[in-house]
Amino acid sequence: MQSRFLFILLSAVWFAETARAEAHVPATPVASASTCLSAEAQAEVGAESLVRIVFKNRCDLPRSFSWCAENARERVPAEIGCAPGGPSGEPRYVILVRKDFLWRLPAGSRIRFQDCPEREVPISGGCAASAPAPRR
Repeated sequence: MQSRFLFILLSAVWFAETARAEAHVPATPVASASTCLSAEAQAEVGAESLVRIVFKNRCDLPRSFSWCAENARERVPAEIGCAPGGPSGEPRYVILVRKDFLWRLPAGSRIRFQDCPEREVPISGGCAASAPAPRR
């Protein structure tokens, strides 16, 4: 009985580790990007392959970012799949403090993001000055 409990416990821990997505800084970091925006991904308890991705802004100013997911062995949803080289810059999000996403991802998936300073927006491979708002 005790060995059965231990087996179940070890199986649960192993599953939780393999279902976890890895969040990391972009392959081509932007100056000061790593000091403001961070990402954390964790498997939801009891949900098969459901992953909560939490972005946190540690700076006092709004940030603009884009993100994507990749997996070397399995396909990720097309809407969030990484283009060659990382995030494509679309879709773009603005973050003040925290932004959460919930996706079904295969085990071993990685989250990549492109973080841009205020008044800049993510583009493929970096950041660019945002266009001024149209006048009315």
